[in-house]
Amino acid sequence: MKEINTILVDDNPDSREILTAFISYLPQINLIAELKDGEELLTYITSDAGEDVDLVLADIGMPKINGIEANKLCTKLRPELKFIFITGYEDFAVEAFTLSAIDYIVKPIEQERLYKGLKKAVNLINNEREKSKSISTTGKLIVKKGRTTFYIRLDTIYFIEKRGKDTVVHTKSGVYETLDSLEAIDSTLDDPSFFQTHRSYIVNLNNVLSVEASGKTYLIRFDGYPEVAHISKLKISQFQKMIK
Repeated sequence: MKEINTILVDDNPDSREILTAFISYLPQINLIAELKDGEELLTYITSDAGEDVDLVLADIGMPKINGIEANKLCTKLRPELKFIFITGYEDFAVEAFTLSAIDYIVKPIEQERLYKGLKKAVNLINNEREKSKSISTTGKLIVKKGRTTFYIRLDTIYFIEKRGKDTVVHTKSGVYETLDSLEAIDSTLDDPSFFQTHRSYIVNLNNVLSVEASGKTYLIRFDGYPEVAHISKLKISQFQKMIK
């Protein structure tokens, strides 16, 4: 089963050390970064590396940006991102759950209590992954909107775009919206024609017409389609190799 990519955010090095030790016994939790405050978290989530994050374990009382505010900012960018708060403050529990936190763990950190919260996170994330498995054996992308299911041929797709809380699929037959996350769709696109060019875009390389520089990014244009996708500078070299 795919690992849960996790970030730990706490300004207390002792807490980070304890949590890291406990997490090391859980093979499904892949700790990819340890950060000291909410500002570092926001910077990480908005980077290309942040696209891979599934779960954040966050303290609340941190300098610069506290855990609650960091949650609001990060989930605005990544609505599917999951949070567990691990803090010395009991006062924020109600607010944390209104932000859809998976769990709220009060320090001192107890191993079994942490494992209970992480088990909830693993089950929730894996269930969402199962629900969002959107590629069928017939080479179609399956997206749902309300009570309607659309079966979209892969070769008709120009690009897939994250737009707020929705994911938008741009195709030759029209535009389709779904609540499935871009990350979930990307994890099921087992097709070399599709490449994630930016944290908000997956592009069908077969339908690309041109690429042009535009400020700090690049614009991708498609044959016979007016909308454009973006490609980050970090991805342009890999993109050029793949499209040849």
